[in-house]
Amino acid sequence: MKYVKKARKGFIGPLGDDIPSIFPIVFAILLFTGSILYANQMVAQKAKQNSIREGAMALSYLVTENGFISKDSFEKEKLCGDKLKPRGASLGVTFLITYKRFCNGIPIDPASDDPNLNPYSARGDAVLPYYAGSSGEQGETWFYCSNEPKALDGALFKPPAQSVLLSFPIAVPCPDEDSYTNGLGVVNVISWN
Repeated sequence: MKYVKKARKGFIGPLGDDIPSIFPIVFAILLFTGSILYANQMVAQKAKQNSIREGAMALSYLVTENGFISKDSFEKEKLCGDKLKPRGASLGVTFLITYKRFCNGIPIDPASDDPNLNPYSARGDAVLPYYAGSSGEQGETWFYCSNEPKALDGALFKPPAQSVLLSFPIAVPCPDEDSYTNGLGVVNVISWN
């Protein structure tokens, strides 16, 4: 009796037959891992944005806790050096806080060029929250505090894209800096990481 060896068509071997089914498994594992990494990145980004927002809120509490600010009280209490800068450092945020006085009221339309609607239109950048130059003029930055060395006096400071801007009304001496009567002021808290 003679044994004839039959050749099996299409049989590569035990491992060779499984190769086509390995590609979808590897693709699925890569897709799953990529999805997890992307979700982790998004959560980290939102956590960073929340920490910046929490830092801005904590600093806002310090600058608005009395509801009134004057240059005398700002300098006597050493608000910037003794309270704000250490608090910003402990929160891990960089900040710029600008105080503005609007003794004649806030303009109706700050984007307008009409002097009746926006009396501050001719001054341009000086009325923006990011302007760090000190001036006694209404609507311009009265004084500021920052732990960022680049926030130079007399310059328009542009913080990074992921910054938080919070604005709050506050009582300020009006019509002059040493007046006993109060008027409307705005404190802008800009923080970033």
